[in-house]
Amino acid sequence: MHRAAVAALERLRRDGVFLVTTTWTANEALSILKRRIGPEQAKQLWARLNNPRLVELVSIDAATEGDALGLFFGYDDKRWGVVDCASLVVMERTGCLQALGFDEHFVEAGLQRGFTVIGG
Repeated sequence: MHRAAVAALERLRRDGVFLVTTTWTANEALSILKRRIGPEQAKQLWARLNNPRLVELVSIDAATEGDALGLFFGYDDKRWGVVDCASLVVMERTGCLQALGFDEHFVEAGLQRGFTVIGG
């Protein structure tokens, strides 16, 4: 998955796509990357995520967290995580119609909620 993620990200950067992600998603990605690949790669990702020319990092406030938890608990039949639900809330608020993702639950959410998952 790491190579596919890097390839998809590079393709989006070449196409001039500006990326938006949440602090929760960033933190989850950093944790996974550090655990699976190592701390240096996590540090490199953090440097990229903090480059405002490449990425807008959206902080999850109390209202967004509440809406995310409402979505999370509102779908008993789905295995969507709370972090995914926060991303869905932010996407809907900003009118985002595409997401870079590799999580099968996020792909399912995209099909149900009307956005396209790139890379998934």
